[in-house]
Amino acid sequence: MSTDTANRGNGATKAREQKLAFYHPNAAGNGVALQLEPRVNRRESDRYNCFFFEMAAQKTISERDGDKRVMPTFDWANKLTVKLDFADICEMLMVLEGRQERAGGQKNGIYHDSDKANTIITFSKIPEKGGYSFGLSRKDKESGQLTRLNIGLSEAEALGLKTLVQTGLFFITFHTHLFPGRERQDLGAIQDSACEPGK
Repeated sequence: MSTDTANRGNGATKAREQKLAFYHPNAAGNGVALQLEPRVNRRESDRYNCFFFEMAAQKTISERDGDKRVMPTFDWANKLTVKLDFADICEMLMVLEGRQERAGGQKNGIYHDSDKANTIITFSKIPEKGGYSFGLSRKDKESGQLTRLNIGLSEAEALGLKTLVQTGLFFITFHTHLFPGRERQDLGAIQDSACEPGK
């Protein structure tokens, strides 16, 4: 995947390498991009079955180069990544269906704790402007560095997101029933390959 990803204009959305992406650049250069994809376990040792959400800050602004327009780029090399599991996605759906104002309810976010960092995922309705707000706030445990990124989603973008994650919940939960034995087959292929001469 390319480090710099060009957008298709303010609010543009496109499928890229099996990822859904929302690009929101602006003239000030402080826009944000969000991309997501479902990940399912392919081997018994995998620990996926979730959605990967990735966010990147805008790196360059749109410029004119003669008769050509140079599109803005985003800093995917320093992206923030979070894995949202079944319960996390359900929290987002509660907001998208109008059952609560923000993911996490009174906690004002979804908290993830890893060996390297603490992350807060925020997702809420924006009643005064319309649309929704999705954000990631990550604090590195070693350096103490805090990074925050936030993106606004229109009602149309939120509707597409809702449809995607609702459908995706089924597949990240029950994909082994759709493709029985796939994990064992994949694991066996890897083991066979590891036993070949010269491996």
